[in-house]
Amino acid sequence: MSRLPLFALVLGLGFAVGVSTPGAASAAAAAACDDESGLCVDSGDAKYSDGKQSTSKDRKKRSKKTAGTLSVSIDGGRGSVFVNGRFVGTAPVSGVEVPSGNNDIHVRDGETVLATGVLQVPKSADVSVTVRHG
Repeated sequence: MSRLPLFALVLGLGFAVGVSTPGAASAAAAAACDDESGLCVDSGDAKYSDGKQSTSKDRKKRSKKTAGTLSVSIDGGRGSVFVNGRFVGTAPVSGVEVPSGNNDIHVRDGETVLATGVLQVPKSADVSVTVRHG
């Protein structure tokens, strides 16, 4: 049997049973992001407060013992991601360790600020966010 018909059969079965690519879920979440702040929490039960900044009291309450992880994707572009004033990478980034509690998050593309605010990370949570570009 030729490889081409076999490939077509496997591909057809994949579509028939609804197999999707790994990025499809995040792409669907990004398309559903209609928050006017430009940042949507996709998973992890985190809360985002646009335009806020953590206080010294918030910084003291952060816990690395119950740290979670953060993944950031950008819909429609690229951007630099900063957590608590520290550059963590150019989106998309994943697996960034963040302390539980209120964390400052800042995402920008050059001089254009895409999102800035406070992300409240629950204890040991895996948080995924999507930032809308433009």
